Amino acid sequence: MKSTGKILGLRIDVDTHDGMKAGVPTLLDLLEKAGVKGTFYLSMGPDNAGKAIFNVFQRPGFFSKMRRTKAARVYGLRTLLSGTLLPARMIATALPEVARRIVAEGHEAGVHAWDHRRWQDQLENLSEAQVARELARAFEAFVEVFGAPPKTFAAPAWFASDASLSFQENLGLDYASDCRGEEPFIPIVGGAALVTPQIPTTLPTLDEALGDTHSVARAFFTSVAVAAGKARWPVLTVHAELEGGPFADDLTWFLEQAAEADIRVTTLRELLTARCGTGKPLPRRTMGHGTVPGRHGKVSMPVVG
Repeated sequence: MKSTGKILGLRIDVDTHDGMKAGVPTLLDLLEKAGVKGTFYLSMGPDNAGKAIFNVFQRPGFFSKMRRTKAARVYGLRTLLSGTLLPARMIATALPEVARRIVAEGHEAGVHAWDHRRWQDQLENLSEAQVARELARAFEAFVEVFGAPPKTFAAPAWFASDASLSFQENLGLDYASDCRGEEPFIPIVGGAALVTPQIPTTLPTLDEALGDTHSVARAFFTSVAVAAGKARWPVLTVHAELEGGPFADDLTWFLEQAAEADIRVTTLRELLTARCGTGKPLPRRTMGHGTVPGRHGKVSMPVVG
């Protein structure tokens, strides 16, 4: 078969203890069978997922999203109470053997957060020093687990600030994946172009679509396969808790469809390498915030004007 030259970056977010313990091994097994590599972003510190309940009172649309995605079934009672009625369990630092298996099997690993919930809910209210400390703690934990510093970072919930983006410039990253968008680009913050390129998630995620634009996961992945085939630099984000849990078979099916369509599913690093290999410079885009369908709250993204 003649290659279509199509490529799809696969990003895997790990947000909870159970996602790390059960979801990651499941994903590693199915990716091995599919012959696919991806970029895993690990939450390193405490699983405070239960504190998401406070968003019911603070963020319109949060409760409806939890209901339509059947969060209680997907995440389980232990996770939904973690950090509130039950103690917060550590995530990647509690399961270093699982984390190291990611790299041992040829995938890429990066930092997602120290405290995913705190970053997602409180970033706008954190001081520059607090933002720096959140990043430093996560990076230090990554070094403890892997013996080397991470080369990529992805902001929880695709939510970054000028302070976090600026501080990342000092961390020796090859690239970051902090936002939503359409293609890899060089971010402009405060009128200045940064060094660290951004690889945005370009496609919708299962939790955004399920029960909204699509009633079942298979229909969602059908639409993603079509969209990935049309886009030039598509990136799909999956979650260890979903596609590594009750929707693992649906992800397996999607990877089979991608292979049949001659779409090469690979790490974000390889996607960036392919993009840079075109010889065209990455576009520069001013970073700001906006919204995406199916997701409550703001996300980081390039803005016009």
